[in-house]
Amino acid sequence: MEQKYLIAMDGSGPSMVTAHYAAAMLPKEGSEIVLFLVEFDIPESFWDIYPEPETRLYKESMVEWAGRQSKSFASSLEMARKVFINAGFPEKAVTIKMQRRKTGITRDIVAESLDGYAAVFAGRKGFSNLSRLPVGSIARKLVSRIQNLPLVLVGDNPETRHVLIGFDDSHGSRRCLHLAADLFGGRDKQFHIRHVARSIGGFSGLSAEEAEGGSTAQAEQEYARKLKIEPALAQAAQLLQEKGVASENVDTGIIHGYVSRSLGLIDTAEREKWGTLLVGRRGLSRIQDFLIGRVGEKLVEMAREQTVWIIS
Repeated sequence: MEQKYLIAMDGSGPSMVTAHYAAAMLPKEGSEIVLFLVEFDIPESFWDIYPEPETRLYKESMVEWAGRQSKSFASSLEMARKVFINAGFPEKAVTIKMQRRKTGITRDIVAESLDGYAAVFAGRKGFSNLSRLPVGSIARKLVSRIQNLPLVLVGDNPETRHVLIGFDDSHGSRRCLHLAADLFGGRDKQFHIRHVARSIGGFSGLSAEEAEGGSTAQAEQEYARKLKIEPALAQAAQLLQEKGVASENVDTGIIHGYVSRSLGLIDTAEREKWGTLLVGRRGLSRIQDFLIGRVGEKLVEMAREQTVWIIS
């Protein structure tokens, strides 16, 4: 069955990184690629220079700017199209869709995503001078507004061979397994299934007796959790193998010593230099997710080079 994928572009360097990443990760057969770009109506700098840039007084300047912008965007989209074709995608499977802004860039991307797409790819940042910000405003809005599709936010320089799957035996994490197997199972990818066993050991302010008692209770809790999660991890590995993933390409493990699941996953990915992380939008502990922020949203904030897949 053919699947259609939306690649959100804006002509920037990060959006070209997004195209390269998607071309490396998506199946070359059975994939329809749509390179989608929303053109700006008025450059933001015009609002700083002119009090009413939309008036006829400055219409000639805006028309000239819009013409240069369209040519630049068209050129970058064609470059992105060649990235997919050079990677082995059929020419007829890669199309370009460029439109004028209708209701806003984010809203236009969301509206387009409703047209039968299997996933949405976007860069963590686009055209921005705010290099210190961890993630761009459009990417942040997409995290909250694209709820029913996998959203892929591509990092600055993602490695593409290793796939880390955050696992807690929830419906969302099992969906991550199925999606990973369907998309990457037939190729030379390494799958790393990890469960983050959250620890309270990082909290301070306890007396020596309380700390000792807490350590004992924590050890017992971790042992009980291990007995419960290890069979689930084994079943997760078996699921991938049943879908055609070679056993030598799958490993499982439990990450200890983190209060935050997000931090445990991103630290592991950075240490091992794994480039792709898959997480469910919601796990088993929905109350905890609400209190400290959903795992996927926190990963997006912390990740730099890694690419985060948020699976609904």
